[in-house]
Amino acid sequence: MSDAILNPDEAAQRARELIEADVNARVEAVRQVVSATNDADDAERRWKDATAAHDRAWRAALDAGWSEKDLRATGARAPGQTSRPRRARTANSRSSSGASSASLEE
Repeated sequence: MSDAILNPDEAAQRARELIEADVNARVEAVRQVVSATNDADDAERRWKDATAAHDRAWRAALDAGWSEKDLRATGARAPGQTSRPRRARTANSRSSSGASSASLEE
């Protein structure tokens, strides 16, 4: 047994504060999930709009006389194709190209 006399009202208040802190944290988690859901929905809507605009622009370029091969030669990507990720340059390729350009400057 404890030698201290506990006040039931103070203990109840502490319990209430602990419960409220837990509820507040859970409610905030829901707020963040809903906000992220809205952001994802907006991004998906913008993606669909951009994809449709890309398709229309590609078809308009073809109708204007461009061939698909010539359009791709300009760097334009056909609708439905994913862009290729750029490879990261390594430190060696940068330093070796930097060294060769430095020797050219001298």
